Amino acid sequence: MDTDLLRTFIEVSKTRHFGRAAENLYLTQSAVSFRIRQLEQQLGVSLFARHRNNIQLTPSGEHLLPYAENILQTLGRAKQALIKDDAAQLQIIIGAQPVCWEMGLQQWIDSWYTERPTQSLRLETGNRELLCRQLIERSVDLAILTEPAKIDELIVRQVSEFQLCLVSKTPNLSAGMLQEQPLIWLEWSTNLAASNIPAELLQRMPRLQTSSMQIAMHHLLKHGGVAYLPRHVIAGHLKNRELHYVEGVAPLARPLYLAYRTGSEHSDVLEELMNRPFKFGTQTV
Repeated sequence: MDTDLLRTFIEVSKTRHFGRAAENLYLTQSAVSFRIRQLEQQLGVSLFARHRNNIQLTPSGEHLLPYAENILQTLGRAKQALIKDDAAQLQIIIGAQPVCWEMGLQQWIDSWYTERPTQSLRLETGNRELLCRQLIERSVDLAILTEPAKIDELIVRQVSEFQLCLVSKTPNLSAGMLQEQPLIWLEWSTNLAASNIPAELLQRMPRLQTSSMQIAMHHLLKHGGVAYLPRHVIAGHLKNRELHYVEGVAPLARPLYLAYRTGSEHSDVLEELMNRPFKFGTQTV
């Protein structure tokens, strides 16, 4: 059985609300509903009694809940047991969204690693949902996120902030000229659209939408348009006049969060990492 179905069932049973469960799992509400229907079809029973603004577990749902929790806990313990521990070294597994690695996250880790040259590391890449799931399942120790996780089992701390600036290949571009520019949309987080972004950008389809900053940068320099990119990443392009700020558009402040499991066996090492200043390139963010 797909463990994602069980995890979704548990979240809905806790929140008693499909919308809140979807938000906590970083899914759409329709995806949560689909997963619950899949689970009900596989088991041949109804798990929730759905009434207006009132979702309750059926007797079958009540019976399933402790088994679902035990299955996920057992799976997490099994995965942990299968990891071969090196008696001389302690492996730390760090996961981050692709855009975080592209911003220079590796250099922050390097500054810590120079003080622990024998430390064993594994670095992973994934989206928010995957990283949060891996934290709970103990296959990742520390995750770097651009949006906080809303899961009780995780400790989440904002450790830094960076600025996204609207830039273009075209000089002397103002906010009133944005409708004439193709939009390159870099997917930073689900709530970026709620930020102080010019309405001209939110009301139309991007020419290019991607989760990779390298792809967005290449397209911008090659084909033109406008894009929100981190100030420290584009500093060299601004200095060389390859890119230009869009006049009259304020930068967006974006947070960075570190998350790890409550009661992690690596908490002392993780706290040491979390207390280090974030440095991207030569700039402290």
